Amino acid sequence: MAAVIALKGVSIGYGADAPPVLAGLDLEVERGSFVAIVGPSGVGKSTLLRVVAGLHRQRAGTVVLNASERPQHRPFGLVFQDPRLLPWRRVERNVQLGLEGLPVGRAERQERARTALKLVRLEEYGTRWPYELSGGQRQRVGIARALAVDPDILLMDEPFGALDAITRRGLQDELKRIHRETGKTTLFVTHDIEEAVFLADRVLLLSGTPARVAQDLDTRNGTSAENVERIRAGLAGDYEI
Repeated sequence: MAAVIALKGVSIGYGADAPPVLAGLDLEVERGSFVAIVGPSGVGKSTLLRVVAGLHRQRAGTVVLNASERPQHRPFGLVFQDPRLLPWRRVERNVQLGLEGLPVGRAERQERARTALKLVRLEEYGTRWPYELSGGQRQRVGIARALAVDPDILLMDEPFGALDAITRRGLQDELKRIHRETGKTTLFVTHDIEEAVFLADRVLLLSGTPARVAQDLDTRNGTSAENVERIRAGLAGDYEI
C-alpha cells in the first residue's frame, strides 16, 4: 500500500543555534492506516505533527505528502486538545469554518457540515451554541469540522487529553467507528499509552535526545496488555534506542 506521508532524514528544531528536538527521523504512513505517536513530554510529538501539516519547517530532510489535489477539499483536517469553537457561531456554522475559502457553495457547505455532524452523532445539535454543549460534545464538533473538508489525512493532537475518563473512553470508541467508516489516514498524538494501543494499528514511540523512533509497534500483533508493556519497557530503556 502506498505511503501517504513519507519523512526521510528529518531533523526538527526551534532555533538556528538550539539543539534539534528530533533528528534523523524516517517515517512512512500508509494510506488508510491509524498511527499513534507516544513519548515523554517535550519529546517533540506535537512538533512532528506540525511539520507534517506544514506549520513548522524542518531543519533537514524531506517531507513528502501524497495527498490528492482536489479543489473542493483540503489535504489535512486538524483536531486539537481545545476544540477552538467560535462562540458567536452556532454548531453547524462552526463545522463549516474549514470549508470557507474553498470553491464550495452555501448549499454544499451546509450539506457537508450536516453530514459530518451526523458522522459524529450530533446531527440534532446544529442550531445550538457552543456554550450549550458538554466538553465531549464540543470535541465532537471539532472532529466534525476536520472531517467536513474531506481530508486525505486527519491530524489529531491530544484531542481527548482534557476530558474526564468516562467521556474520553466514549470518544475513543467513536473515533474507532469513524475511522472504520471513513478510512481516513490518521496521525494521532497522545501521552496515554493505553489510548494509543486501543486506537491505533501502529504505535510509534519517540525517545532520546534528540528524539527519534525508538519503537515501531504493530498493535495488530499481541494482546493490548502485551503491547502496552512493550511500549512501557521501551520508555524504561529496556529496548535499544
